[in-house]
Amino acid sequence: MSSSGKDKHKSSQSRGKSPKSVKSHDRKSGGAPRKYAKSKKNSSDNDSMDPIPGNQNWGGLARKGVLRVHHDDIKAIEDQAIQADQIEEIIEDPDVLRLREERAQKREQRDARKRELQAEAKAALERANSKTVRTSEDLKRPPKIRQHKRKPLSNKRNSKQDVSVKLRKILGSAEGQKAYKRLREADAFFQEDQFRDAKRKLTPLIKKAGKVSEIQELYGLICYRLNDYANAAFSLEQFRSLAQSTERHPILMDCYRSENRWEDVKYLWGELADVSPDAATVAEGKIVYANSYADQGNYPKAINILEKGWRAPQRPQEHHLRKAYALADLYDRAGMPVKARELFGWINATSQNYLDALDRYEELT
Repeated sequence: MSSSGKDKHKSSQSRGKSPKSVKSHDRKSGGAPRKYAKSKKNSSDNDSMDPIPGNQNWGGLARKGVLRVHHDDIKAIEDQAIQADQIEEIIEDPDVLRLREERAQKREQRDARKRELQAEAKAALERANSKTVRTSEDLKRPPKIRQHKRKPLSNKRNSKQDVSVKLRKILGSAEGQKAYKRLREADAFFQEDQFRDAKRKLTPLIKKAGKVSEIQELYGLICYRLNDYANAAFSLEQFRSLAQSTERHPILMDCYRSENRWEDVKYLWGELADVSPDAATVAEGKIVYANSYADQGNYPKAINILEKGWRAPQRPQEHHLRKAYALADLYDRAGMPVKARELFGWINATSQNYLDALDRYEELT
């Protein structure tokens, strides 16, 4: 088809149509939104509802502005309703509610603990400012035990009178003889290490003849072997006073050492060192005295006591071995293994199988 024919065909199609109708057909914007556009479906509702709010006498531009504002208000109301629904759903979620409850409980616990700590701190400050509170130094120091009041020993020891004679003077001839027999039976039990039987035999004599030094001496030794240190110390103090003797001072000192009566140990050692009845008793007392300082943690002082005057004898006796063993033990406890091993070695070379010296020597090797 030629171009002239096409033009004629177009002109024939466009005939009968007004320019206004063509213009309205090509318009891309303006007019009511599709939501409010009239259709066959809602044409029946035109009498009851105006799709464009506003006065009918207003101009088209004004009515379009009112329509847009009205549309925005509707959208805002719808958005608020959606947000409200979402918030309501979140609040009603059981997991969220549980988490909130847990957080609230933890917050309450923290607040309660904080109040508790504040109360404790306040009470501590009140105790610190109180006059009755003891200082930290007083709390660290153990309570000091006062020394027993005792009369000094006389220069002369009481004469050794036969114990049977003493008992007859106190109890009479017949009763004294029975008491003496009972004393010998108790001593026999003691020698056989049957300490409870010995104590049972001797207890009646303590009540009847407590002024006899031999009875107090044996009773004190029995209680000591039964670890009844309080009664042992009492009886041995009686023996010291009645016999005016330091013979049992090492055992009496050891009783006080078990009770942390350091002042009594020190006093009795001074008394024993002044009298010096024999080398074995003095050596035993020195061992107890040194260990009393070791018990208090003062190892240098304890070692110094036993080291003083120590020299390995050519012919060692029992008390030499005892002293050497005690000194080697202090070396070991004080962290001086070289000296401890050397002394344990000397003990093993001098006397085989002496206590556990060989085992301790091998442990330090």
